[in-house]
Amino acid sequence: MGIISGKTMNNNSLKQEVDEIMKIEGNVRGHGILADISCIEEKKGEQGLNLVLKKLAELGYPLDPKDIKSFDWWKEAHDVALVLVAKELFNWTDKDIFDMGSSAPKFSLFTKILVKYLISAKRTFKEGNLQWRKLLDFGRLEPVEFNDKEKYSIIRIIGYKFHPLLCIYQAGYLLRLAEYVIPSRKIEIKETKCVFKGDEYNEYILTWQ
Repeated sequence: MGIISGKTMNNNSLKQEVDEIMKIEGNVRGHGILADISCIEEKKGEQGLNLVLKKLAELGYPLDPKDIKSFDWWKEAHDVALVLVAKELFNWTDKDIFDMGSSAPKFSLFTKILVKYLISAKRTFKEGNLQWRKLLDFGRLEPVEFNDKEKYSIIRIIGYKFHPLLCIYQAGYLLRLAEYVIPSRKIEIKETKCVFKGDEYNEYILTWQ
């Protein structure tokens, strides 16, 4: 599942990459960005978060958490840039990004509301795209198969292509959501298709025991 590794970019390369990301259309609810801000602060403290926000401002894309309202629309590219800058500043590994995705749901107002009304894993699976549309105004989450007997499910994310890091982040996020609704102590996720490897969509397989 690891995609990004190697040396930290220089400032010019980071600027170029963030500039390209910011050209991509698509919006996310504010609570999605706030969740990632909380993840960074939990992992690196207030000082670490301030370093990320300072770097974003230096790159030309300032972000003030105080301006972000949970249900306002914000560019998803801004959230992706937040993740990328944190990764570069702290030299995070793929596992760190996966863990960030896994941690985000516990800070998300959206997830807290969702979990409150969850009835079953199967229903949650079927309603995946409905929940996706409440968070993002583009792309879709396609529940391909849910097999409770064989203990696996297949999920596709279609129409989302910002940066390879987010493939790893989304795997962590989906795994944590599965842990909320599937009564198993051992759940695993594997990315089987990726838009950055020539596929038309990202595909993940969840398995449990």
